Amino acid sequence: MTTPKNSAVPHVSQVETIRGVLKYFKVTSYVTGIFLLLIMVLWGIRLSVHADLWLAGPDAFLQLAYYSVDSSGTKVGLPETGLDLTSASLIVHGWLYVAYLFGDFRLWTLMRWSFARFLVIALGGVVPLLSFFTENHFAKVAEADLKKVV
Repeated sequence: MTTPKNSAVPHVSQVETIRGVLKYFKVTSYVTGIFLLLIMVLWGIRLSVHADLWLAGPDAFLQLAYYSVDSSGTKVGLPETGLDLTSASLIVHGWLYVAYLFGDFRLWTLMRWSFARFLVIALGGVVPLLSFFTENHFAKVAEADLKKVV
């Protein structure tokens, strides 16, 4: 089967590549979505009780470290040893989102989808729970499009 030049159907020679990219997209969707939920919970804790999740601090292996904010907006009272998991989770999510966007971009270019689909999928990494829905929906769409080719 040959496909017209301007068609939204992927070329038959790219089917195996697309299947690999689709697996990558699914994994990054779930991992990014889980980390986004985690940072939303930690953000809620930070705003409601002024505490960060702290690993290997002076008081416990894992604890909520309470702080206050001084007049210059600086946090005061956090431990000087250990790791601030709240801040670390933000950094990790940022890098996971980059991996997610890469999967989104690869899937979008190989499937020859519209730019609007790229943007909707990209929002999945920043809107809580959306990555789970975009992964589910667009994986089905991609599989259906691949069946048209094979």
